[in-house]
Amino acid sequence: MPPDNDNGNRKDGSPGNLKESEAALREKVERYALALQGPDDGIWDWDLSTGKVFFSDRWKSILGYAPDGISDNLEEWKSRIHPDDIDHVMAVHRDNFEGKSSHFEVEYRLRHKDGAYRWILGRGACVRDDKGVPIRAAGSHVDITGRKEAEETNRKNENLRRKVEKYEAIGHMAGGLAHHLNNLMTIVTGYSELLLSRLPKGDPSHEDIAKIRTSGERAAELIRQLLSFSRLQTLRPREVDVNVFLANLSTTLGNLAGRTVRFTFSPGDGIDPIRVDPESLRRTLSHLVSRARVAMPEGGEIRVATSAVEGGEPNAGGKLPQGRFALITVRDNGCGLDAKARDRIFEPFQTINLSHEGLELPALYGFVKQSGGYIFVDSRPGDGTTFRIYLPCLDRTSDPGAESENPPAGTPDAG
Repeated sequence: MPPDNDNGNRKDGSPGNLKESEAALREKVERYALALQGPDDGIWDWDLSTGKVFFSDRWKSILGYAPDGISDNLEEWKSRIHPDDIDHVMAVHRDNFEGKSSHFEVEYRLRHKDGAYRWILGRGACVRDDKGVPIRAAGSHVDITGRKEAEETNRKNENLRRKVEKYEAIGHMAGGLAHHLNNLMTIVTGYSELLLSRLPKGDPSHEDIAKIRTSGERAAELIRQLLSFSRLQTLRPREVDVNVFLANLSTTLGNLAGRTVRFTFSPGDGIDPIRVDPESLRRTLSHLVSRARVAMPEGGEIRVATSAVEGGEPNAGGKLPQGRFALITVRDNGCGLDAKARDRIFEPFQTINLSHEGLELPALYGFVKQSGGYIFVDSRPGDGTTFRIYLPCLDRTSDPGAESENPPAGTPDAG
């Protein structure tokens, strides 16, 4: 057999060439490194006997770390799993180790370097020895935070669509009912007035008829609220400067808040005028303040504030269409609402307080929508309640006749 030359090549040129072997090895290593540092997947390899876990650089970068920023051990990984997800994640791995599945796939949250959580899609499988005992586990991680956020947005939008459709159906029914009841109550109150005009106050029947008239007037107010909810009430809109309007109304609202509640009004800057029915707006704000006072029997604080908002971008509560809006915020630090009550707060007769018949907030909602605005509510038990009312500002550059057209409808909170 001919001897090897100095550089390790065989003299007969056979495949034992060392340089070729080294080149082939380098190519394999480069391919392995390329696979590890793929554009999306972070690779991990878990040695079950030692608990050591290899995390690729891409895996670490998903969580915002440099290659040497995270130690390679199991506890490091487990400590970053969201507390609500860890039991499920470990159960999925355990089922795979016990042979209940050939591989696993699980979605869960891992803590990023910035403290926030990222949604991760983890895939992998365990490796077994010749006796079937698991000795390693390996797999990949993909950041799916964007997808999960999109799914959540779609879910909220779908819930919002269904809620709006439900309100629309209830509104149509309430509007038709209100018109029929209004005709009947007009007769009741009209004849009550006629009888009272014919009877002296000392007549035994006078007081009874007066009670009938009072009940008829209260029924008429409920009918007005039904018409407001169904957006069929008669509005008399005019140009209103929100800050001037609220400054003039502040004394009244402060009196409604009561002595044990601190009332403050904070006007914002650069708010264009709006076109709205002043009386309906006054009634709306008065009800919100009265409602907030009831939620704070031991006293507290009610803050009313205004600000200018640009539509087209996400705001607190939801996304507004393009345009400028005047935002009126009414915030209290009372008992708050749970999720169920908050989601149904604008439904007729879904009252949360026995002092109200359950139509004030639906009527408020209808008024805001009929005015082309949007209303959102944010509330949690023990954390108070915040109502945000967005009313469109007047567009001085548009067709002057456009203001007489029906404005676009608003939407309730998605919850």
